[in-house]
Amino acid sequence: MSIEPIGFLVLLLGLLTMANGARFSIATLCLSTLLGAAAALQLPALGGSSIQPSHLLVLFLVAAALLRPAQTQAILTSLAYPGPGFWFATYILFSVASSFFLPRIFAGATLVYSSARDASGMMSTVAAPLAPGSSNLSQSVYLLGDLACFALVSGLARLGYARFIAQQLIVASIVCFALALIDIGTFLTGQSYLLDVIRNANYTMHTAETISGFKRIVGPFPEASMYGAVALAYFSFTLMLWLERVQSRMAGLATLFIGPTIVLCTSTTAYIAGIFVVCMFVLFCLKRLIGGPATTPHVTLLVITLFLIPCAIVALSLVPDAWDSIAGLVNTTLSDKLQSQSGEERTAWNTLALIAFVDTATFGAGLGTVRASSFIAALLSNVGLTGTLLFATFLYSLVRASGRHISGDRKTHAIGNAAIMASIAQVASASISGSGTDLGLLFSTTAGLAAGCLATTNISPRQATRSLANRTPLETSTSQMRAPMFSTR
Repeated sequence: MSIEPIGFLVLLLGLLTMANGARFSIATLCLSTLLGAAAALQLPALGGSSIQPSHLLVLFLVAAALLRPAQTQAILTSLAYPGPGFWFATYILFSVASSFFLPRIFAGATLVYSSARDASGMMSTVAAPLAPGSSNLSQSVYLLGDLACFALVSGLARLGYARFIAQQLIVASIVCFALALIDIGTFLTGQSYLLDVIRNANYTMHTAETISGFKRIVGPFPEASMYGAVALAYFSFTLMLWLERVQSRMAGLATLFIGPTIVLCTSTTAYIAGIFVVCMFVLFCLKRLIGGPATTPHVTLLVITLFLIPCAIVALSLVPDAWDSIAGLVNTTLSDKLQSQSGEERTAWNTLALIAFVDTATFGAGLGTVRASSFIAALLSNVGLTGTLLFATFLYSLVRASGRHISGDRKTHAIGNAAIMASIAQVASASISGSGTDLGLLFSTTAGLAAGCLATTNISPRQATRSLANRTPLETSTSQMRAPMFSTR
């Protein structure tokens, strides 16, 4: 094991979180999830695996929470039955168990593209018989980190930190936009090496690619598709906050910043998932317009998506040069994608993954065993039908929670709905091009925030501090009332 320079900084930040409490922990966690191409630790013994700063930081955040009884009880409560946290924990624990047993039970039963990396960080391009590998352990560690992050964020949201978490996610979206600008600027000036300090992970970096004359935006991530997925999640979160008039100025500004970068990143994943997300927002606004209560932002979004954007497309079609450039980009990223080498390769991954699902009698080959190019195919091939149903139950319980009225205030409920939209956006992106079952810490953060906001009555940080001083358990209300989905009333 070797510690990278950025790893020493993470260790320092981790120690500071132990002393500075929840607010510092939340701010540090939200910003650290942006470092998707960075490595704090390198593990050559595990096939050259890289431990990202955010995953290393989670260890310190959990330790800091365990030192505070009020936070510890809130974390444990967030995993109680029958809430979303229970199903998320069940899904992850089942997946971890599968990583040990299933690759050995079904060893040699089928051919797979392995998720394990060699010392150079490359994955095998040749199908091989199913067998245990280093990725079984590394993926288990990542998923356990996801569970810890989910429980931590959900617990803190229950303690009244939901608005602060939302604010930090807005700040992170603005920082993501700033890093995208830096990525473009350093590329155009030939100084991309300046970002090497946050691009030191043992991954294949696609940081200098162009499509139809457009620079593919990667920001602090290894490739454009990952940037597009993260940017779409932030866009969904901030747009919902703007629609619901929660921190509307800051959220609206973040939406205006991050939105155009999704279009300019030239990611097929971002385009397809983005269309799905925009359709969801249009349906949400139409429902508000018909059934109420609709506000000016809801009407504004409908005018933009249903009138201004179609008019802009028609206007561009009248300018041949501009239209040819856009048409070339669309053909390259959408129409011709499946015929490209990358498209054929990813199709082969999914095909062999689904064959592995059948060859293992729907039990799956075990977490971290099979590489795919779709989150759904990865779920089926790695954790089988049981693991897939557990995740579907978790997602259903999370979305269903949005239809329940809590006794907290309207803004907290709106934040929970925004977090659900961000979580759905990430699942949509992963379903198009996700190579494994790990959705990452950003998903755990938004899903945990949604669960914490929509589960039960929340209390203020001042009340939590008083409870900590008195060493008394926190009492949460379990009374819930039905309300329309995504209602903030």
